[in-house]
Amino acid sequence: MRALYYFLIGVVLFYIDTIVGLLIPMQIGSKAIIFVPHLTLMYILIVCIYRSFGVALVLAIVFGLVSDLYFGAFYGLYLFGYILLVVVMDFFFKVFYRDKEMLFIIIIVNTIAIEIYAAIMYGAIGLIQFDLIDFLAFRLVPTLILNIVLLIILFPITTKFFEKLQLKIDSKKR
Repeated sequence: MRALYYFLIGVVLFYIDTIVGLLIPMQIGSKAIIFVPHLTLMYILIVCIYRSFGVALVLAIVFGLVSDLYFGAFYGLYLFGYILLVVVMDFFFKVFYRDKEMLFIIIIVNTIAIEIYAAIMYGAIGLIQFDLIDFLAFRLVPTLILNIVLLIILFPITTKFFEKLQLKIDSKKR
């Protein structure tokens, strides 16, 4: 039953990602400033740390496929990226679950990593013209700022939900 709750939260966050991405486009002259929210990825990484690797891996597969089908120009990009980040998060960063500041930094670094990974892959197959300065100024920095704000909002909500869900499931009714 818990896995269903985790999945439903992921679905809600996926749609919030989509809505936020559509609502805040900006333009400076001829340059578009691109804000890419990654609530779903951040949520999957939080699940990986605070809950089960298996649940996080299943969520990464499902939402990676959904992201590829919904956003992607070629399939497998987000699927592979999400799986890779969950495996790396589980393997290397399980020790930081008590240090919230370090966990914030790691999640933001992983968010930057998925952006760089996607840009490199799209550039390698020729779907985008990759210019490093434009990428940094008009995509990576705005995405970083947006995702820091979203993580500050998301993290306390999800950890409280996990605590309540854990207590509700683990307690016996007398």
